[in-house]
Amino acid sequence: MTPSKVSVFIPVYRESDLLRPLLSALINDPYGEKEIFVIVDEPTVKSREISRDFHDPSIHFIFNGERMGKANVLNEAVSMSDGDILLFLDGDVVIPEDVDGSFLGRVVEAMVGSDIVELKKRIIRDSLLARLVYYDYLSFNSSNLLFSNLIGRCLGLNGAAFAIRREVFERLGGFRRVISEDLDIGTRSFIMGYRFSFLEDVEVLVKVSSSWGQWLNQRKRWGIGAALWLKEYLREILRNLKRYPKVLLPSLLLILPSLPLFAVSILIPNELYLKVLSLSLIVLATKGSGFLFPPIIFTSSIIALKNAVAVMLNFSSYLLIFYLFARKLNYPFKPLDFTLFYFIYSPIWLFIIIFSIVMVYFRRGQVKVDWKI
Repeated sequence: MTPSKVSVFIPVYRESDLLRPLLSALINDPYGEKEIFVIVDEPTVKSREISRDFHDPSIHFIFNGERMGKANVLNEAVSMSDGDILLFLDGDVVIPEDVDGSFLGRVVEAMVGSDIVELKKRIIRDSLLARLVYYDYLSFNSSNLLFSNLIGRCLGLNGAAFAIRREVFERLGGFRRVISEDLDIGTRSFIMGYRFSFLEDVEVLVKVSSSWGQWLNQRKRWGIGAALWLKEYLREILRNLKRYPKVLLPSLLLILPSLPLFAVSILIPNELYLKVLSLSLIVLATKGSGFLFPPIIFTSSIIALKNAVAVMLNFSSYLLIFYLFARKLNYPFKPLDFTLFYFIYSPIWLFIIIFSIVMVYFRRGQVKVDWKI
């Protein structure tokens, strides 16, 4: 039987410090039937130098003088390829040196019986921000592991590293011109019933910026993309929520750890009478009734204690859940880093998503995000 040919696509904006080691790993991979397309928008001198250093006939460099957008350049590159399996890798990923056997061969093996395969991703923890994003990726990996094991379909992809059969990609119409093109193609594959599997024993390493400013700009864009995705597919999501509640609900809670406390605070607020009583006692105390201070402290303590207990119960639950998934996926787990992720990173990300949903649904005229960026 003739081995499947793999077409690898690597989109780059301007340049990438990790492009050279990524290409070296792909070229040196013993899997023979492969071709590699590197598509660079607005290339720098460094990007062109890298292209001159790689003379392997399997590598094809495509340079665009202006920003064409990830969806555009990938669709165009696919039309120029002839592989049976399409493997998409971001320019900021690294293939670990300790891969057992052929990296591409493992991907091809995983495609047997599947239409789409997502690779496990691990963040390179070289900064505080990277150590927090690490748990964000752990949550998404864990979510797609649940989809893979329980229903064999995928609601959304992390586009940093995934493979798809050519015929499936073409039936789906390729990537659409939307902000979250990977999330979108995953949802369309879910609707059409294509088989999905999560490759948990082969991973890529992902490099993220250490700049909080860049992270915030990226997340604002992703938040708008997620809100637009939600608006487009809301009926489909709700329909499948009823059909697969044991997958969709845990996945949502994994990806947004701050959501339970936010939902409780909205749907089940602290008892109104306690708040009214506390406020009334404070007003009376200002009139000179000093004996009211102990009741003020008592009622305020009840409210604070209830909030603290709820937070700690939620945090403890998530600490255990993330630890178990980390062990399942062979992720190192650092309780201190997770604590910072839970109390700082996750609430900020949830706020961005909620703000984005409000903007998309109620202030559509003010949502101006270039899908190419």
